[in-house]
Amino acid sequence: MVNNANWLLPEGVEEILPTEALQLEMLRRKLIDDFTAKNFSLVMPPVMEFADALLSGTGTELDTQTYKFMDQHTNRMLGVRADITPQVARIDSHYLAHNDINRLCYSSTVLRTKPAEMGGQRELLQTGVEIFGVADSSADKEVINAMLDALAIANIEGLTLSLSHVAIYRALAAKHKLSESEEARLQSILLRKSRPELVEFNRSLNEKLSSFVALIGMQGGRDVIEEALIYFDGESEVMEALAELKDVVDFVRDDFADVNIHIDLSDVAGYRYYTGIKHAAYIPGRGRTVAKGGRYDSIGEHFGRARPATGFSLDLKTLVKLANTD
Repeated sequence: MVNNANWLLPEGVEEILPTEALQLEMLRRKLIDDFTAKNFSLVMPPVMEFADALLSGTGTELDTQTYKFMDQHTNRMLGVRADITPQVARIDSHYLAHNDINRLCYSSTVLRTKPAEMGGQRELLQTGVEIFGVADSSADKEVINAMLDALAIANIEGLTLSLSHVAIYRALAAKHKLSESEEARLQSILLRKSRPELVEFNRSLNEKLSSFVALIGMQGGRDVIEEALIYFDGESEVMEALAELKDVVDFVRDDFADVNIHIDLSDVAGYRYYTGIKHAAYIPGRGRTVAKGGRYDSIGEHFGRARPATGFSLDLKTLVKLANTD
């Protein structure tokens, strides 16, 4: 008697059948061709390596998402990658350390212990680009350009690009010298966008958080930046971050006129990972991103080469499914 359980796959893992597999492969080729035409060099990191290297620069962000097991050869803990970015940072830091600037791209499988959404996949075909060695906003614009072009190649329409800058929160938090518990509660409130709770928390701290009460309301279009430039006049670090964000917004508006722009100056998601401009692409009817990225300048520190870095990634499987539902 045949055991039907032998045909089952783990939850969140799927087989790609001929029609969709061909679509997936053709799209992968188009994107890699586009990236390399933009002077990004293709790399192929290993699917597994020592766990401490995989988790470097990410804090605890990926720890619970990474499958780990003991290597019988070295008795060290190995991990199956849940994100390719740390691996590319290692390649930049060691194998390509002789270059002042590295523009790298990739498209490979990642495996995660939990799906990002109910009924989602744990095995993704992560595709993206990274730029190392460029500190100014020209690199952010280059990455966003590659991301939006990739989505256009995949025929993803009706895009909204959400933009933020983590340095604004960092500068204000440092200025007000928040305690660990105060900052933890503030981050929780900002993540939930609960203005009434923030107002009450500010009152309990004798108006110590007034800048954040203003910040949480700064969401919307390009005029949000103008509002913030007036409100935070004199705050040098905040003004510098706003100038970078304005430069990127103007670029997107001029080169991608059909893309809607949404600005959220109080976005603190991924605060311990990102260091500067963040960007995420959304489409109508889907609550999760179709592509996202940002600046994470400290990611190479673990490998001995902390320098400017920014990039984006997307899941090719998701793009193909979205294209097939149009």
